[in-house]
Amino acid sequence: MSASNLQLRLATAAVGLPAVVALIYVGGWPFALVAGVIALLASAEFVHGWLIPSRPIPEVAPQVTVFAASAMVVVGVHVDARFAWAGLALAAVLLAAGYFPTNAFGPRRPLRVHGWCILYIGILFSTLVLTRDLEQGRKWVFLGILGTFAVDTGAYAVGRLFGRHLMAPKISPKKTWEGAVGGYVAGVAAVFGMNALFDTGVSAMTISHYAIAMPVFAEVGDLFESKLKRLMGVKDASGLLPGHGGFLDRMDSVLFVMPLLWVFLQLRVL
Repeated sequence: MSASNLQLRLATAAVGLPAVVALIYVGGWPFALVAGVIALLASAEFVHGWLIPSRPIPEVAPQVTVFAASAMVVVGVHVDARFAWAGLALAAVLLAAGYFPTNAFGPRRPLRVHGWCILYIGILFSTLVLTRDLEQGRKWVFLGILGTFAVDTGAYAVGRLFGRHLMAPKISPKKTWEGAVGGYVAGVAAVFGMNALFDTGVSAMTISHYAIAMPVFAEVGDLFESKLKRLMGVKDASGLLPGHGGFLDRMDSVLFVMPLLWVFLQLRVL
């Protein structure tokens, strides 16, 4: 990483991290609306990458009424969780039309892309808002986000120091098995530590069900987004976050971790 790129990353983080912390703390409509904006921008990156990756990203703007459905799901669940079911229904209709044997409903590729966009971004990311809206949602969102950050940091640090065996060179050429183990250990430790620090009232035995699975979901989410970019033929989802790529590049693990946390809370805590 060049010095200039590192400076950009640090500058973006210096602005973005305090804002994220403040929004998680406040919750409510500010949190839901910003989450919706993030979903909108990530959806634009997704649609751009699949449909017109060689063109400037603003050229997907005319399709905003379609890919904005993901953002509507994310914001809508703050009002009523049934918005997620509406999103699932819309995605099912789009995918059914997109995989129909003929073009009776229009060009099939855009329909498929919009359907998967709603599922991947709208439905998965909506669990972040659903979790924040819980009674102890602030604690759980912090635990989910910081646990994911611990996995990424542990994997990066251990991979840089001890990484020798490549995990998936055709998908992400720098990820190693040593880094994955480091990320796993860091993630598990972070979940146990934050569960005690935040005093969630959940026992160590119960939180272990989430702790042992979370790092796997985080690393799979990272690899999944890397695979998507390979298929799209792009290096970064966009340049909307200077030094960090795009919103999809920052959301990759969160999109898999937050649904896991939501399901865990529904089954084992609430």
